[in-house]
Amino acid sequence: MAQTRPLGASRIKGIDAIFPRPEVTGRQAYAPGIHISPDMDLVFFSGITAYPPDVDPWNPGAFRVPTDPAERSRMATDNLDRLLKAGGMTWEHIIFNVNWTAPGGGGINFRAQYGETWSPCSTSLRVDDTGIPGSNVLYQITAAAPHRPVTMKGFVPGVEPIFHRSGVALKDLPQAPAVRVTRDADLVYFPGVTAHPPDVDPWNPGSHRLPDDPAAQEKMVADTIDRMLRAAGLAWRHVIVMNRVGEVRGARWMEDRFGDWRPCRTTRAVPTGIPGAKVMVDISAVAPRRA
Repeated sequence: MAQTRPLGASRIKGIDAIFPRPEVTGRQAYAPGIHISPDMDLVFFSGITAYPPDVDPWNPGAFRVPTDPAERSRMATDNLDRLLKAGGMTWEHIIFNVNWTAPGGGGINFRAQYGETWSPCSTSLRVDDTGIPGSNVLYQITAAAPHRPVTMKGFVPGVEPIFHRSGVALKDLPQAPAVRVTRDADLVYFPGVTAHPPDVDPWNPGSHRLPDDPAAQEKMVADTIDRMLRAAGLAWRHVIVMNRVGEVRGARWMEDRFGDWRPCRTTRAVPTGIPGAKVMVDISAVAPRRA
């Protein structure tokens, strides 16, 4: 007799839901855990909202976010759907969904896209403000895709940006809409970088004091990232995801250091939660695969 696939298990080869107890296999809200086969590539997305990837929410030009929640939902859904299709994926290739939801609606109906059998890992936060002008809902998405060799030249080996439409130059965008990382690259994480030096505990800083100027702190953060990357044998072009919160001034940041490269970015104008820190940045980068 054929074995029935547990409710919530993936139909995608190479993605396996992890159920720690038999009684949670019927859970629809999210997968307790997901195992990714080494045959799959990882795909990271910039923060998904109703804003197109071309538009910096803090400098939107003529673009205006619709006031109608249903229209915002449609636009956010279309933005993510186009990127999934451009990367050769479906909605069931999504493995992790971190989302912030503020009052006002306009979210994506993921259940309508997934169907009744698949739920990825998910972290959902109810907030007063997403930190994005005019956006009530923000999604930070990670997906897995069948491995394929990188064909685009000029970038770090094992890394390829995914675009929402043809004819787009990465250097002209505020961020990469999505970045695919193949098994040919290792991942490196740099968590919670602030203007505090790495050897200072922000809650017990001793005599250390930070400047009050956010611009001065942003430069200190960038200098710390620069030193950390060099210590790991990496450069700014190896950064694939940058999550930035605090007293920020738009999505574009440190482009003089990135050159023509743009990582995925999620920028939220909300307090960092770190004493004295006006800016905090989480970094994901790639490194050449070690033998």
